[in-house]
Amino acid sequence: MPEASGPGGILRLIRYRIHFLAACLVGGFFFVTLSLMAVFRIAVLKRDRQVVMDRWIHPWFRIMSATLGWEMPVEDEEKFETSRPAVVVINHQSNLDIVLWARFFPAATVIVGKKQIRKIPIFGYIFQGTRNILIDRENAEKARQSLQDAAQRIRSERLNVWMAPEGHRNLGTEMLPFKKGAFHLAIAAQVPVLPVLVGPVWTVFDAGRWLTRPGTIRTKVLEPIPTAGLTEQDVDAFTRRVRATMDAARRNLIAEAGPRIC
Repeated sequence: MPEASGPGGILRLIRYRIHFLAACLVGGFFFVTLSLMAVFRIAVLKRDRQVVMDRWIHPWFRIMSATLGWEMPVEDEEKFETSRPAVVVINHQSNLDIVLWARFFPAATVIVGKKQIRKIPIFGYIFQGTRNILIDRENAEKARQSLQDAAQRIRSERLNVWMAPEGHRNLGTEMLPFKKGAFHLAIAAQVPVLPVLVGPVWTVFDAGRWLTRPGTIRTKVLEPIPTAGLTEQDVDAFTRRVRATMDAARRNLIAEAGPRIC
């Protein structure tokens, strides 16, 4: 008999749905509140990027992790600092990835995003105001120039650059084909790629059915993969190498995770 069948299963689903709705209300309220405070710090107080991030993302994570009841251990987290500067590549599963990523989003890290992000109310202003990298993907020449500028920033400011190479949300057991921007950037900057794998969220979260429950989601930071000596001609092979490494690690995390929420 399915776990959701019978009175106990129905009550469990009701409890998980109430938990989901409560998390949405709490998360939405505090995200907007903290975002408005971040805008004030950028526009009026002229605070630097790290102060804004510390007073925006990290408090929101603490509120959300307490509301959701999620434990998020990170294995080898110190590699974010010991490998810097690097291009950090991470898997992308759901709209709640921002909660998971906020758990370990390191200092001296910027995000690459589409120029359309600027049009998002409040968030777009913060994204640009905290000096993240915006790329015009509709204009190949401008996109290449943006990557060259980003490569220069990585080296001169010793930054980590955060990218999700799948390009789309993916809850499947196999990673999607990788887009190559992260690997062009890493080779142009001659910095390593640092792969990060977040375990499956389906053990604690089902967006389609509006369900969430307390639980544990593991994250593993892999060994950095060097790009020293690689050129543009190596991008395709290097992309395949990184994807194969990440896909194998993700499969291990899936094998060790619990069953899907039900």
